[in-house]
Amino acid sequence: MEVTASEFQRNFGQFKELAQREAVTVTSNGRPSVVLISVAEFAILEKLRQEHASDVGDEFQRLAQERAATHKDVLDGLSK
Repeated sequence: MEVTASEFQRNFGQFKELAQREAVTVTSNGRPSVVLISVAEFAILEKLRQEHASDVGDEFQRLAQERAATHKDVLDGLSK
């Protein structure tokens, strides 16, 4: 569901209850601004974020090692 910021302020309780069942997107000047979701949905998002945070770190480390191997001669020269 999408509502304006003014409507959201006037009917916060109604949208708080609705957010238990579905996301409520609040718009400002016709553009999405924030999304109200239930605590259960937020917990799922946080769990996914934590699970995939290490994927990003692992990928970064792999790429860094790959780049270091590719430019080993230059890096060795700089370290002297």
